[in-house]
Amino acid sequence: MSQQKAKESILKAHELKHANTGVYRQFNDKLREEINAIKEDRDLSEEGRAKRLAQVRETRGKELLEMAYRRHSEFKSLLADARKNAEAVIYSDIPKPDQTKIDRFDESFRKLKTELMLARDGKSAAQKLTQFIEGVDERYFHHKISEAYAELSSSVLALDNNSGMRLALSQQYDNLNASYESPDAAAARTSLDTANDMDQSQFFLKVVEDSAREGLGVKYSSFINNTESYYSYHEDERPVIEKPQEPKKKSSLFDEEEAEGRALIGRLNREMRERQAREAAEAATGGDSE
Repeated sequence: MSQQKAKESILKAHELKHANTGVYRQFNDKLREEINAIKEDRDLSEEGRAKRLAQVRETRGKELLEMAYRRHSEFKSLLADARKNAEAVIYSDIPKPDQTKIDRFDESFRKLKTELMLARDGKSAAQKLTQFIEGVDERYFHHKISEAYAELSSSVLALDNNSGMRLALSQQYDNLNASYESPDAAAARTSLDTANDMDQSQFFLKVVEDSAREGLGVKYSSFINNTESYYSYHEDERPVIEKPQEPKKKSSLFDEEEAEGRALIGRLNREMRERQAREAAEAATGGDSE
């Protein structure tokens, strides 16, 4: 289920990004009409026309950045949701060894990292890494190595960065992931990688950026793909992004039965205390209730 949710979020993010050009085109058509109307207004002096154009570009430029910020925030939110659901699948079925094994692994792993940093050539460093991986037979530890593989491979590539070494390390990384991931987890890994790649991609196409530069100038076009930077300098203008409210949890039949049970127990306790009080009163008066 989580994997399906990850795929759905990625699809929505893709559709949102794909629609950017059309959304911008509508914005730009209105901007051009407004600019052309000012340029053709014979009642304006040259100075008045320049002033009006500057005002329009400032107003519409801020509107464009707000639109870009909101769309990009939604895009990132969808990708974050995709990553969360993909990771839930990837890491859900990996059994954890006992703490003694974990402590031993951590110690040997630290030694490996030091040995890689001190290695004299890439070939020997790669051999040390391969030997270490082959000596590990539990999925939990394969996962730990995979998480740190960027750091490990960087130590090797710092000594030998040729294409053959990069290919060998890439294949080793793929094999490492396959050694601990179930088929469902492998599919989730694909979704996770896709979400990460999309998050690093340019949100608006260059053609949109170029068009914005032509219509609004560099001040606004240069921030269309980096609105966060713009609002870090103009915090008072930052749009408020409303977070979707969590749906109220519906009470289940079990919850209702549990509540009824608690009410019944409370009533029985009250009745028992009342009966005990009556019996104590009767005993104190010798059972004479008149």
